[in-house]
Amino acid sequence: MAESAVDRTSRALDLIPFIHQNPGFTILELAEKFSTTPGQIFKDLEMLFMCGLPGYSHLELIDLELDENYVAVNNPQNLGRPRKLSLPEVAALTLGLQAILPLISDPLVSARCKELQERLSGVVSSQHQSQLLNFSVQGDILATPHDVLISSAAAEQRGLLITYRSAKDEKLTERTIFPTQVYFAHGFLYCIAFCTLTGQVRHFRHDRIASAVPSPERLKLSIEVDSHSPQDSFHIRVRLSKRNLYFIEEHREIVAEVTPSDDWVDVLFELGDRDWLLRALTALPGALEILEPADFRAAYEARLDAILDLYR
Repeated sequence: MAESAVDRTSRALDLIPFIHQNPGFTILELAEKFSTTPGQIFKDLEMLFMCGLPGYSHLELIDLELDENYVAVNNPQNLGRPRKLSLPEVAALTLGLQAILPLISDPLVSARCKELQERLSGVVSSQHQSQLLNFSVQGDILATPHDVLISSAAAEQRGLLITYRSAKDEKLTERTIFPTQVYFAHGFLYCIAFCTLTGQVRHFRHDRIASAVPSPERLKLSIEVDSHSPQDSFHIRVRLSKRNLYFIEEHREIVAEVTPSDDWVDVLFELGDRDWLLRALTALPGALEILEPADFRAAYEARLDAILDLYR
């Protein structure tokens, strides 16, 4: 895709202060730094030779030293320092940091995020600071009593004994999980964890965890773990339109594999209740195709035919 004039201008405005503060970069190094080609960087610098302040004599033009192995700025005019962030950019960064801070379990990363928040607050007026402080994104996140415990377990690589409520039938099951990561999606917190009950990595929604306590159990990736896998588990591969992405997010615990493409998402479901999935897929608003197994595809098509018969 050809870049726009705005993209090129934006890069040019960033090039001058960067080169001014870091003289000696080669054309190739600048291209890698700004994610473009050496030829494009050379064209940008040629353009900048003709840029400067009004008057545009040799006194007002940007003065560059340029060869294959060395680039320097002798007179950057008023572009010697990086551009300032606009208020919308500061607001977006501040609110983004505010949203992800509860999800960070690493104390060092959390401290760096808080430091960045303080630096950003120093570049806006006191009036805008108060506006940002009064605006909260935390209301969009459904907090649970187990969030801190799960984040700590992920950071310390500890196990948790949990009671989990299934999305399929509301059944409660006990299992030991080993969280590795916490993420936010569609108003809910999820953790990615190895589950000893299934012997697989699964996604657990925090608000479906009825109880959680630290577990003394250690993670052992051995054949003993595989023996806990349910024998009545079924695998259903479905091609969903992107209109149905919410279904994947709501039922991560039965999603074994996701392969996205331009218009579709191929999903491998693993679960014990085929009838529930058949009913759920029939109710989805977007287009879908059952890829395998053939008997499940036939059952799905028969269900659709039966529904159509009601309207004939």
